[in-house]
Amino acid sequence: MPFDFVPTLSQRRFLTGRRTLQLDNVEGTVIAVESGCLWITMENDSRDIVLTRGMCFEVDRSGRTIIAAEEDSRFGLLEPADGPEGVVARTARKLAAIFSQWAKRKTFVPYY
Repeated sequence: MPFDFVPTLSQRRFLTGRRTLQLDNVEGTVIAVESGCLWITMENDSRDIVLTRGMCFEVDRSGRTIIAAEEDSRFGLLEPADGPEGVVARTARKLAAIFSQWAKRKTFVPYY
């Protein structure tokens, strides 16, 4: 894809079953699961994200993010690249979100 970016591994973590990890303001960070199962919830977001081995998720908002291990889990926290590729990718994601919201607007056309 034209907007892919190369993340850099910043941390590798391990959580035993039913343990949690709280992260604050980590927008753009990618959570990549190596083994186990993680449940992710974010502040002001009604989604429940469940990741299993081989899956990843990019935190798409600021605020508090909570990662809960459903079972013993090993995962990596990856930060986007700081170079031009990372800037382009972040800008493209922001623009895509803006255009998505714009496209959902209801436009009323007068009927004559």
